[in-house]
Amino acid sequence: MKPKHGVVAVVALLAIPLALAATAFACGSLATLKLNRATAPVGGEVKAVGGNFNSSPRASTVQLRFNGRNGKVLWEGRPAASGRLAGTFAAPAAAPGYYVIVATQTGPDGRPAAGTPGRAPLRIKRAAAGSKSAAAVPAVPFAAPATGDGPPPAVTPVTVLAIGLLGLVLLGGGFGVLRLARHRRRGPRVGSSLS
Repeated sequence: MKPKHGVVAVVALLAIPLALAATAFACGSLATLKLNRATAPVGGEVKAVGGNFNSSPRASTVQLRFNGRNGKVLWEGRPAASGRLAGTFAAPAAAPGYYVIVATQTGPDGRPAAGTPGRAPLRIKRAAAGSKSAAAVPAVPFAAPATGDGPPPAVTPVTVLAIGLLGLVLLGGGFGVLRLARHRRRGPRVGSSLS
Protein backbone atom coordinates (compact mmCIF):
# COMPACT_ATOMS: atom_id res chain seq x y z
CA MET A 1 0.00 0.00 0.00
CA LYS A 2 1.36 3.42 -0.94
CA PRO A 3 1.82 5.99 1.85
CA LYS A 4 -0.83 8.25 0.32
CA HIS A 5 -3.39 5.48 0.40
CA GLY A 6 -2.48 4.76 4.01
CA VAL A 7 -3.21 8.38 4.96
CA VAL A 8 -6.56 8.22 3.19
CA ALA A 9 -7.41 4.96 4.94
CA VAL A 10 -6.53 6.40 8.37
CA VAL A 11 -8.57 9.57 7.76
CA ALA A 12 -11.56 7.52 6.57
CA LEU A 13 -11.31 5.14 9.54
CA LEU A 14 -11.33 8.09 11.93
CA ALA A 15 -14.04 10.09 10.20
CA ILE A 16 -16.68 7.36 9.99
CA PRO A 17 -16.82 6.51 13.74
CA LEU A 18 -16.78 10.20 14.68
CA ALA A 19 -19.70 10.92 12.34
CA LEU A 20 -21.64 7.94 13.75
CA ALA A 21 -20.93 9.01 17.35
CA ALA A 22 -22.12 12.55 16.64
CA THR A 23 -25.33 11.18 15.14
CA ALA A 24 -25.92 8.92 18.15
CA PHE A 25 -25.45 11.77 20.62
CA ALA A 26 -27.72 14.04 18.58
CA CYS A 27 -30.52 11.44 18.67
CA GLY A 28 -30.35 10.88 22.44
CA SER A 29 -32.88 12.54 24.72
CA LEU A 30 -31.16 14.20 27.63
CA ALA A 31 -33.01 14.84 30.87
CA THR A 32 -33.89 18.50 31.33
CA LEU A 33 -34.44 20.51 34.50
CA LYS A 34 -35.61 24.12 34.83
CA LEU A 35 -36.32 26.19 37.91
CA ASN A 36 -38.96 28.94 38.04
CA ARG A 37 -36.39 31.27 39.61
CA ALA A 38 -32.63 31.52 39.28
CA THR A 39 -32.18 33.17 42.69
CA ALA A 40 -33.84 32.33 46.00
CA PRO A 41 -33.31 33.18 49.67
CA VAL A 42 -32.76 30.36 52.15
CA GLY A 43 -36.13 28.67 52.69
CA GLY A 44 -37.67 30.32 49.61
CA GLU A 45 -40.01 28.18 47.52
CA VAL A 46 -38.55 26.98 44.21
CA LYS A 47 -40.57 25.13 41.59
CA ALA A 48 -38.79 22.69 39.28
CA VAL A 49 -40.01 21.17 36.01
CA GLY A 50 -38.19 18.61 33.93
CA GLY A 51 -38.55 16.21 31.06
CA ASN A 52 -37.16 13.08 29.36
CA PHE A 53 -37.03 11.01 32.55
CA ASN A 54 -37.65 7.24 32.60
CA SER A 55 -41.33 6.59 33.29
CA SER A 56 -40.98 2.81 33.65
CA PRO A 57 -42.55 1.54 36.90
CA ARG A 58 -39.29 -0.38 37.50
CA ALA A 59 -37.22 2.83 37.37
CA SER A 60 -36.57 4.75 40.57
CA THR A 61 -38.19 8.01 41.50
CA VAL A 62 -36.47 11.22 40.42
CA GLN A 63 -34.56 12.95 43.20
CA LEU A 64 -33.68 16.63 43.13
CA ARG A 65 -30.37 16.90 44.95
CA PHE A 66 -28.45 19.91 46.17
CA ASN A 67 -25.05 20.64 44.65
CA GLY A 68 -24.21 17.21 43.22
CA ARG A 69 -25.27 13.61 42.61
CA ASN A 70 -24.71 12.71 46.24
CA GLY A 71 -26.08 15.93 47.73
CA LYS A 72 -29.01 16.36 50.09
CA VAL A 73 -32.36 15.27 48.60
CA LEU A 74 -34.62 18.33 48.30
CA TRP A 75 -37.56 16.65 46.52
CA GLU A 76 -38.46 13.18 45.31
CA GLY A 77 -41.22 12.02 43.00
CA ARG A 78 -42.18 9.87 40.04
CA PRO A 79 -42.30 11.35 36.54
CA ALA A 80 -45.51 11.25 34.52
CA ALA A 81 -45.96 8.69 31.71
CA SER A 82 -44.66 11.36 29.32
CA GLY A 83 -41.37 11.55 31.26
CA ARG A 84 -42.16 15.02 32.62
CA LEU A 85 -41.99 15.95 36.28
CA ALA A 86 -42.90 18.90 38.46
CA GLY A 87 -41.92 19.47 42.07
CA THR A 88 -41.47 22.18 44.68
CA PHE A 89 -38.74 22.47 47.29
CA ALA A 90 -37.40 25.00 49.77
CA ALA A 91 -34.04 26.58 48.94
CA PRO A 92 -31.63 24.87 51.33
CA ALA A 93 -29.71 26.56 54.11
CA ALA A 94 -26.39 27.41 52.49
CA ALA A 95 -23.95 30.29 52.30
CA PRO A 96 -24.81 32.84 49.61
CA GLY A 97 -23.42 31.71 46.27
CA TYR A 98 -24.03 29.68 43.16
CA TYR A 99 -25.03 26.03 43.34
CA VAL A 100 -26.49 23.35 41.10
CA ILE A 101 -29.69 21.33 41.51
CA VAL A 102 -29.21 17.85 40.08
CA ALA A 103 -32.09 15.55 39.04
CA THR A 104 -30.97 11.93 39.41
CA GLN A 105 -32.78 8.72 38.53
CA THR A 106 -31.85 5.03 38.39
CA GLY A 107 -33.16 2.97 35.48
CA PRO A 108 -34.68 -0.53 35.70
CA ASP A 109 -31.19 -2.03 35.25
CA GLY A 110 -29.89 -0.34 38.43
CA ARG A 111 -27.64 2.10 36.56
CA PRO A 112 -28.25 5.84 36.10
CA ALA A 113 -31.17 6.31 33.71
CA ALA A 114 -30.18 7.23 30.15
CA GLY A 115 -29.78 10.98 29.67
CA THR A 116 -29.60 11.76 33.39
CA PRO A 117 -28.83 13.70 35.45
CA GLY A 118 -30.65 16.89 34.59
CA ARG A 119 -29.09 20.05 36.00
CA ALA A 120 -30.18 23.61 36.77
CA PRO A 121 -28.28 26.44 38.47
CA LEU A 122 -29.57 28.07 41.65
CA ARG A 123 -28.14 31.12 43.39
CA ILE A 124 -28.74 31.32 47.11
CA LYS A 125 -28.94 34.98 48.03
CA ARG A 126 -28.14 36.63 51.31
CA ALA A 127 -31.02 36.54 53.77
CA ALA A 128 -32.60 39.82 54.78
CA ALA A 129 -31.21 41.47 57.93
CA GLY A 130 -32.93 40.21 61.07
CA SER A 131 -34.11 37.03 59.37
CA LYS A 132 -33.74 33.70 61.22
CA SER A 133 -32.19 32.16 58.12
CA ALA A 134 -29.26 34.60 58.25
CA ALA A 135 -27.24 31.99 60.15
CA ALA A 136 -27.35 29.50 57.30
CA VAL A 137 -25.25 26.37 57.33
CA PRO A 138 -22.25 26.98 55.07
CA ALA A 139 -21.98 24.80 52.00
CA VAL A 140 -19.29 24.48 49.40
CA PRO A 141 -20.22 26.25 46.15
CA PHE A 142 -20.45 23.98 43.13
CA ALA A 143 -17.21 22.95 41.51
CA ALA A 144 -16.46 20.20 39.03
CA PRO A 145 -15.43 17.02 40.82
CA ALA A 146 -11.68 16.41 40.86
CA THR A 147 -12.03 12.63 40.99
CA GLY A 148 -13.85 10.07 38.90
CA ASP A 149 -16.70 9.69 41.41
CA GLY A 150 -18.64 12.71 40.16
CA PRO A 151 -21.29 12.90 37.45
CA PRO A 152 -20.25 12.30 33.87
CA PRO A 153 -19.85 15.41 31.74
CA ALA A 154 -23.04 16.60 30.14
CA VAL A 155 -23.32 16.18 26.39
CA THR A 156 -24.28 19.60 25.14
CA PRO A 157 -25.40 20.56 21.63
CA VAL A 158 -22.07 22.36 21.23
CA THR A 159 -20.21 19.11 21.93
CA VAL A 160 -22.33 17.23 19.40
CA LEU A 161 -21.77 19.96 16.82
CA ALA A 162 -18.01 19.95 17.44
CA ILE A 163 -17.79 16.17 17.05
CA GLY A 164 -19.89 16.30 13.88
CA LEU A 165 -17.79 19.10 12.37
CA LEU A 166 -14.57 17.26 13.21
CA GLY A 167 -15.93 14.17 11.49
CA LEU A 168 -16.87 16.17 8.40
CA VAL A 169 -13.46 17.87 8.28
CA LEU A 170 -11.69 14.52 8.53
CA LEU A 171 -13.95 13.00 5.89
CA GLY A 172 -13.46 15.99 3.56
CA GLY A 173 -9.69 15.88 4.11
CA GLY A 174 -9.67 12.20 3.24
CA PHE A 175 -11.52 12.81 -0.01
CA GLY A 176 -9.16 15.69 -0.81
CA VAL A 177 -6.08 13.52 -0.29
CA LEU A 178 -7.63 10.76 -2.39
CA ARG A 179 -8.39 13.18 -5.23
CA LEU A 180 -4.88 14.63 -5.10
CA ALA A 181 -3.38 11.11 -5.20
CA ARG A 182 -5.47 10.23 -8.30
CA HIS A 183 -4.53 13.50 -9.98
CA ARG A 184 -0.80 12.91 -9.41
CA ARG A 185 -1.05 9.30 -10.63
CA ARG A 186 -2.50 10.42 -13.96
CA GLY A 187 0.28 12.92 -14.55
CA PRO A 188 0.02 16.11 -16.63
CA ARG A 189 -2.57 16.26 -19.40
CA VAL A 190 -1.44 15.73 -22.95
CA GLY A 191 -1.07 19.03 -24.81
CA SER A 192 -0.72 21.15 -21.69
CA SER A 193 2.29 23.39 -21.46
CA LEU A 194 4.13 24.54 -18.39
CA SER A 195 4.78 28.01 -19.78
